[in-house]
Amino acid sequence: MEPKKIALIGAGVLTVLIVGIVLGRHFAPVTSREAQAPPAGNVLQAPAPQMPDSGLLQAQAEQPPAPQEQEKRPPADIIDYLKHLQRVEAQRQAMQRDLTPAFNAFVNAVAMRATIDEEEFQRRMSSVQQAPQDYSQKWSQLSQFFESRQPPPACQPLHEAYRKMLSATIAYMTKVYLALEQAQTDPNAALQALSQMQGTASTDVDTQILQANFELQQILDKYDLRRYFPGFVISGDGGLNLRSIFGG
Repeated sequence: MEPKKIALIGAGVLTVLIVGIVLGRHFAPVTSREAQAPPAGNVLQAPAPQMPDSGLLQAQAEQPPAPQEQEKRPPADIIDYLKHLQRVEAQRQAMQRDLTPAFNAFVNAVAMRATIDEEEFQRRMSSVQQAPQDYSQKWSQLSQFFESRQPPPACQPLHEAYRKMLSATIAYMTKVYLALEQAQTDPNAALQALSQMQGTASTDVDTQILQANFELQQILDKYDLRRYFPGFVISGDGGLNLRSIFGG
């Protein structure tokens, strides 16, 4: 073959190779771009948002409600002591009422003395009905029953105040009882005894009752106990009032 033809063939082959290389470099980036992920701005091809785990939502829904704070109960020892004191007070007032009929008969006789003769007055005094013979002994038993229960520290001031009041009440009621007993045989001596009590013994009892009731109401309010002891008061209403005899 002639050298000139060989040179032309070689030049043609070289040209084909060069064109192939150039075309390969041009199409290779296109293929690479097609394999890449879509641009971020393409909403249709953006990944779907992640939803919360359905198991977690169910667990949250099944959680029990927070426990409510339980109602605060007052100390049991205070409630027990006040129940004891309530029984003592009920018996104290009942024993005062036991003497009321005799006391009222005595008061009525004294009130009528100016309008009736001495014989009628003596007759009325002799008919004054007395309380039971063991009246004084019952007061002593009530005092022992009161002291049978040791108060909790919170009720110690109340216990001391009630003790003083009960002691003053027993002393007062015993003197009234003895005076009414004496009225059956010596009305003038009975009047003298009762007049000496006016303004001293009766006033002392009233003062002690007020103080004991004050201490009681303090406890009821402090520990929110009025719902447990509705209407519980320490009262001096026993129907025995010396002012009904002597005035003032």
